[in-house]
Amino acid sequence: MFRLLYPFCVLLFIGTRTSDAKIILAEELTKWTLRNENSSLTVNVSRVPTGVYTALKDLYGDVLQDGNDVNLRWIANQSWTYTTTFDSFETGHDNLVNLTLYGIDTVSKVRLNGELLGETDNMFVRYSFAIDHLLLPSKNTVEIEILSPLLEANRRFRDMAEQGVITGPPSCPRARGDVECHRNYLRKMQMSFGGEWNPAALSSGIWKPVVIEYYMVGVLRDVDVAINRNDTHWTMDCRAFLSSPSTEDFYARVVVHNSDLMDSPFVLAHQVIAVDSPVLEFKINIPKDRVTLWWPNGYGTQRLYPVLFSVKCYTGESPNLSSRTESQKVLKIGFRTIELVEDEDQYGKTFFFRVNGHPIFMKGANYVPASILPELSADDDTSECSRIMYKPFSYLINFISVQCLLKAAYEANINMIRVWGGGLYESDTFYNLADLYGLLVWQDMAFSQAAYPLTDDFVASVSQETVQNAQRLSYHPSLALIVTNNEIELFLVKNQSDFGENAARLESDYKSLFMGTIRQELEVISRNDFSPRPGAMISTPSLGIARNYSNLDIDPQNPGSGDVHFWEDSKDGFRPETYPHARFVSEFGYASLPMISTWQRELDKGVEASKEEIAALIRSRQHDPKGFIPLIQQIVNQLPFTPHTWDENIEQFIYFSQVVQAMTSKIAMEVFRSRRTGNQTMGALIWQLNDVWVAPTWSCIDFYGNMKIVYHWAKDFMAPMSVIPIYDEGSDSLNITLTREDYSEHPDSQLYYVQINTYLWTDLIAKKTIARAFGLRSNDLELSPIPLENLLYENRLKSDIFLEIVLEDKDGQTVARNFFYPVPIKNITGIKNPDISVEVAGQDCSSAKSPYSNSFSLQITVKTPALFVYLELSHPDYIRERHKFSTNGFTQTEPRKTVHLEFDNDSACLTLTSNHIRVQTMNQYLI
Repeated sequence: MFRLLYPFCVLLFIGTRTSDAKIILAEELTKWTLRNENSSLTVNVSRVPTGVYTALKDLYGDVLQDGNDVNLRWIANQSWTYTTTFDSFETGHDNLVNLTLYGIDTVSKVRLNGELLGETDNMFVRYSFAIDHLLLPSKNTVEIEILSPLLEANRRFRDMAEQGVITGPPSCPRARGDVECHRNYLRKMQMSFGGEWNPAALSSGIWKPVVIEYYMVGVLRDVDVAINRNDTHWTMDCRAFLSSPSTEDFYARVVVHNSDLMDSPFVLAHQVIAVDSPVLEFKINIPKDRVTLWWPNGYGTQRLYPVLFSVKCYTGESPNLSSRTESQKVLKIGFRTIELVEDEDQYGKTFFFRVNGHPIFMKGANYVPASILPELSADDDTSECSRIMYKPFSYLINFISVQCLLKAAYEANINMIRVWGGGLYESDTFYNLADLYGLLVWQDMAFSQAAYPLTDDFVASVSQETVQNAQRLSYHPSLALIVTNNEIELFLVKNQSDFGENAARLESDYKSLFMGTIRQELEVISRNDFSPRPGAMISTPSLGIARNYSNLDIDPQNPGSGDVHFWEDSKDGFRPETYPHARFVSEFGYASLPMISTWQRELDKGVEASKEEIAALIRSRQHDPKGFIPLIQQIVNQLPFTPHTWDENIEQFIYFSQVVQAMTSKIAMEVFRSRRTGNQTMGALIWQLNDVWVAPTWSCIDFYGNMKIVYHWAKDFMAPMSVIPIYDEGSDSLNITLTREDYSEHPDSQLYYVQINTYLWTDLIAKKTIARAFGLRSNDLELSPIPLENLLYENRLKSDIFLEIVLEDKDGQTVARNFFYPVPIKNITGIKNPDISVEVAGQDCSSAKSPYSNSFSLQITVKTPALFVYLELSHPDYIRERHKFSTNGFTQTEPRKTVHLEFDNDSACLTLTSNHIRVQTMNQYLI
């Protein structure tokens, strides 16, 4: 079974073709069989991407089912062979044929008709083998024997140890649970070996397409489009990267189409291509008035222009019309400029991004692969935000799609996503969606917290990995920064004494690989006359790009320049003073547990799951070496909680964990945003957006796509227009910060009103109101300190009151709202039972027709203020249905509030009553 790739290009080109040269044919091999090493087990595989765990799921269960991450480890201890057959689509004396593997996980031997074509040892590299000399007219057999990643990692470690080469302490994940070591010896997704928040699931498989390519001379692989501008026009500075087995120089002709940008196609004819550097370079000038800028989320539109690149490669004076000489690519181009500004100032050095000449505070999150299995992390179905159904299999893959995750990020007012170095170079789908949603991408390369071997083969493979992925990603307007590794400099500095006599060599190897080889290879997407994006940063955290590259940073966490990772979880996360005066915080976060229905669903028992079973599962999924200690400490600091009884009060523990995560994350983000004046702090990225299994982790969205309270709050604390109350303990005052983070082409100072309402916990009517007016320009920030005593009511104590801060525009429309609680929640006095009730309104299933609009309105009624109202679906038949509340974890000061509940399922008419909505408030734990 095969399918033809690039058919969309053929259709796009029908009306504009200027010659009859044939398009290169790509035949994707999609049906395979999989067998184990002694051939005692064989299964059919009906789709690619595929992996061994995925293919064996029907027989042995999901690797993420309770205990299977350990029980199925035998799969990773074996070699597995994929086999398929194909007929030669066409042959001829002028045809070349490649077998191209876009992603094999990881170490494999590749054979065609019994002949060894070569080996793979890097899952991030595209491998291409010439096969025209081995083809049969029919039933050509391809075999990909994938070696055990566990055995291969251990073998490579032993081989180097026998040679006296030690890469420091064993690179074992710092985690509880059954994890694996020596991940640094394989160019494989590093989190596969386990970690503090994820299981060990050492995948093997064909995680990207396998393609037979029929062509003549050369194939267009990627196009790097660097964007530059001057006073009159934009320039598309293009590099078309070709691959060819030719031993002699050849010719190429390029045609570029886009009617919005150009009156006629751009044509570059009969260009000589040097065989030792098969790159076609050209520039296209576009008048400025034909271009609409691409902006990050919240600052403007994300205009993308589909541009068709067509390249014909040939050896004679002109292409042979009967030969396959033409390659095509359609890229969606966004026009923007981006800089990383690192200027000396009174605090050290700035570290902020300037897009289209405009400084932007980065509000974002760290992204981890959508699945622990790479073959499932790159879904290309972006038609809906839901769980992924792979129809060739008989089961549903229960994880949230890339499209859904990035749409959620967009809706939470995020403008930057960091692709973490322990994961993947993400799929084309991911970066296309980032372009669409205006999410700037901070791209770590796939190296994390380890010392890597410096063998010739390893360095050569990393060079290829660097070049190929840089060429693939470089044209995206969302790509803001490439960082060559995650936390390796920090790892080397912190563990220097443990390395002993190896410390100097490890530092030398590090500088050679990252400051030397990788940094140099990334020059493939740089330009001599301008910078299309910030130059590569070596590590995160670090002192930035503008640093001394001759030595390691003595303190990579120095807050005066570069970026920091903030992980002081032993400190009180509710105190503003806890958070560093850093220039950019690329990691910070707090842990929580998924909602109770997520645990019930994971046990596959629904509401029948016992508390003992849920508690046991929670314990088994806790991989943080510190256990629950940091989380419980934060809870105890703020909420009325008895730590040693958490397993007897699981719903309370889950609820409290999510409240604390939301409160601490909100305080941190607001503190960082309030320091935007003078570019003191210009970015903060929450760890982490998403999850790879059901576990106690730092995620904002759980494995099944349920939004935690912190996600709902993030929509407000990351909104472009915000009012931020921060308590100053020294002066006992409340610093009210108004921040407006947007772009206006012309000065547009606008009038806003801040209204501070003082409430008692006993009444829905504010007892006191203070109002002030402010003028605020685009991208401006205003600070106003107010003594807290001015906001108290009569002789009431701080524990008796709370504040609602409302920001209105000149027309009286509310544009932002916030709350301030003067004392820890556990010390509140006078709070009452709010007598909360829920009324549910939805469609009438007796008259509704498919597709059904399964959207419900929940009217929440209270008699006194209700603190942190938390809604959860409890319908036993619906907890598996993906659904979303419009808000959650809110404080209600009005008698009635409407919350919307929407389901993705439109194939069946769903009915709900108030009995199907579980409600918790903090009130019930305080009275």
